[in-house]
Formats: sequence, C-alpha cells, structure tokens
Amino acid sequence: MFENISSTLGQCGCFFAAGIVMGLFYELLRAARILVRHNAAAVFIEDVLFFSACGFISFVIALSVGIGYFRIYYVFFEALGAILYFLTLGRALNFLLRKLIKGIKRFFYAVYKKMHPKMHNFFVSIAKKIKPLFGNIAEIIPKISFNRRKDLPNTDDMVYNIKAVSGEGSESNSAIKAQIRKKT
Repeated sequence: MFENISSTLGQCGCFFAAGIVMGLFYELLRAARILVRHNAAAVFIEDVLFFSACGFISFVIALSVGIGYFRIYYVFFEALGAILYFLTLGRALNFLLRKLIKGIKRFFYAVYKKMHPKMHNFFVSIAKKIKPLFGNIAEIIPKISFNRRKDLPNTDDMVYNIKAVSGEGSESNSAIKAQIRKKT
C-alpha cells in the first residue's frame, strides 16, 4: 500500500522542524556549558542524556506522524534540519551567546571586585564582635560535664578523690583513691 506524496512530504517537514528544534535545545545546553565550566565526564553524561531524550522524542514523533511506522528517511530529515540549523542560525546564535556571556561575566566580576573589600570588612567586623562570645563558650564547655558523678564529701577522717600520680609524673583522672587520716 502506497502513501500519498503530500503526507510523506508533511512527515519529512515535521522531522526537519524537529531537527531544528533539537538543535536549538542543544544550543541551550552549550550555553550552560559556556556559563559554567564542565569536566569531560559531566559533558559526556549530559550528551548521553540529551541524545537519549532526542531519540525518544523522535520515536514518539514517528509513531504519531508516521502512523506507527518508522522510516529511515525520518532520521535523514531530522539530521538535515539539525545540520542546517547549526550551519546557519546556530553559528550566529553561538557567536552572540559567547559575547553575551562574556559581557555578563565581566559585569559580575566588576561588581565582585567593587563589593569584595566592603563585604570582607563587614564580615570581619561581625566576626570580631562575636569572637568573645565564642571564646567564652569554648571556655565554658569543658567545665560542663554531662553525667558527672557527685564527689563524696571530705571529712576529718577520710579524704576522697585524690588524683593518682603515675610513675611518669602525670596525673590520672580515672583513679579514685581514698586516704584515711587519723584524728589528732
């Protein structure tokens, strides 16, 4: 069964337009790469995800436009649309996009250069004001002991909690010694 030539040309035009649109979306991906630097692994993952999405979209378009059939000339016209986009409008947009992003980066760098000393001085002054607070906290925390046992009271007969001295001259806090005194 043969198809009508006008429906075939409509299908080819649809895939040609889809190739142009996919090229435009790839241009957005390139803009993101220009704006934020990516390493090779991130670029690879982005490209794999992009082309997987393009393949899925092409398949869905082929099923809807091609009435359930997928023909090889769909891929040809889609590639032709993408290539034509990249050689004409894509090249001009890429040039303009690079210039625009370069200007935006220069603007933000100039703002950063102006604001950096002021912001640095502002945060340093705040840090100097709150430094004593943190210093006091650092002194208080070691004094607070959680789950501390109450010391036994000292009497004339017994003295508790004497620190043990090891042979090297250092004190041990873990040993509890009792010393018995005689009443005099």
